[in-house]
Amino acid sequence: MAKYKQIGIDVEVYRAIEANRVSFSESENDILRRMIVGSTTQRLRKGSVSESVFAQGTRNRGSWTVTIAGKQTQVGSLSAAYQRLLLGLAERDTNFLERFSKIRGRTRRFVAKQPEALYENSVHLAADFAKPLIDGWYFDTNLSLQQIAQRAKAAAEVSGLRYGVEVMIAKDGELI
Repeated sequence: MAKYKQIGIDVEVYRAIEANRVSFSESENDILRRMIVGSTTQRLRKGSVSESVFAQGTRNRGSWTVTIAGKQTQVGSLSAAYQRLLLGLAERDTNFLERFSKIRGRTRRFVAKQPEALYENSVHLAADFAKPLIDGWYFDTNLSLQQIAQRAKAAAEVSGLRYGVEVMIAKDGELI
């Protein structure tokens, strides 16, 4: 059995812990472990894109900027940035989501008409992580920063735009 030690933290530290929460089931200890071990691992990664963004945690809240063809939108979280990107591309092209639904990661679809279709091998995840996007489409919210970066690049390619030029998700001016 693990031994625990009670510590005191201020409100600012508590907010940082909560900003890095991935799910309601994880403890503060789990979050701190991921933040500390994860940031140490990320500092060791050389040549990584946006190393300081990675070190801040994957579920970072704050000011994220989504850019689509010169139009910028500010949102308050990484998940909201990804959602705004998908909505913006769907607004530009009514067939975008249909084409994007044909693309998938190793184990998940990027968007789907049914929540369970996002998680073919783990349909139980749909109840917690499949969120409505628009007009009967759903997207996955159980994603790391790296997964969202991968999906944003794929979305740009499907839309015929260049990621990093015409399509971007950035935090504090750093492209993910």
